[in-house]
Amino acid sequence: RRTVDRNSEASDATYAKLGSSLYLLGQHQAAHNYLSQTSTNATGAFILGLACVSMDRFEEATEHFTNAANLGYDVVDCELQRVGSLRLSGQREDAEAALKKIASKAVSRADYSFQMGCILADKGDTLGGIEYFERAVDMDPHHTRALFWLAGENARHGNDEEAIRLYEQALSSPPLYIGALLNLGLLYEDANRLDQAAFCFRRVLETEPTHQRARLYLKDIDASEGMFYDEDSVKAEQKR
Repeated sequence: RRTVDRNSEASDATYAKLGSSLYLLGQHQAAHNYLSQTSTNATGAFILGLACVSMDRFEEATEHFTNAANLGYDVVDCELQRVGSLRLSGQREDAEAALKKIASKAVSRADYSFQMGCILADKGDTLGGIEYFERAVDMDPHHTRALFWLAGENARHGNDEEAIRLYEQALSSPPLYIGALLNLGLLYEDANRLDQAAFCFRRVLETEPTHQRARLYLKDIDASEGMFYDEDSVKAEQKR
C-alpha cells in the first residue's frame, strides 16, 4: 500500500486492484479511499459502489453503479446493485419498478432472487422472501447476503445450529461480512464455544480496531473464561 501511496502517477487499474482487495478484506473505508481515485476503471467503479453500500452511503452507491455501467461493467449486475441501494435508501417503489424492468434479463441471476427476496420481506412477506433467498443460495452457494438473511431467520426461530452453519457458509469466501462474524460469534458464545466466539470478535477488531461491540463481546468472553477458571480452582481446592 505504501508504494501506491507514494506514486502519484499510479494507474486506475492499480488503484482498482488495491481497493478491490481491501473491500474483500472488509476494510471498506480504506477501499473507498483508493477506489475513489479511479475515473476510467469499470470494475473499480462497481466495487466502489459495493463499498459505499457497506458503509450505508446508499445514494453515493447508486451513482457509482450507474457510472460502472457507463464505463462498460455488466449492465444487469450494475442495475441489480442499484436496485439494492435504492431499496436501502428507502426508495422501495423505485427499486421494485427498476427490478421489474430488468426481470427478463436478470431472472437467472442469484442477485435478482436476492433483491426480490428483500422486496418481499420489506413488504412483510417473510415466507416469500425466504423462498427467494433460498433460490439465490441454490444459484450461488456463497451468496453472502442471502446466507446472512437466512441465518438470521433461523436464529430468530431458535434454530441455532442451522444458523451457525449458514453464517459459516457465508464467511467461507470473500468478501468479509462483519455482521456475519459478529452474529456467528454470539451464537458460538451461546453454545459455550468460547474459543471460536473469541476468534470471531478478534477477527472483527483486526478489520475495524475501533468496533465497540466486538471489543465488549470479547471482554465478556475473557470475564467468562476467568470465572470458569476460578470455579475449577475452587473445586480442585475442595478435593484436597
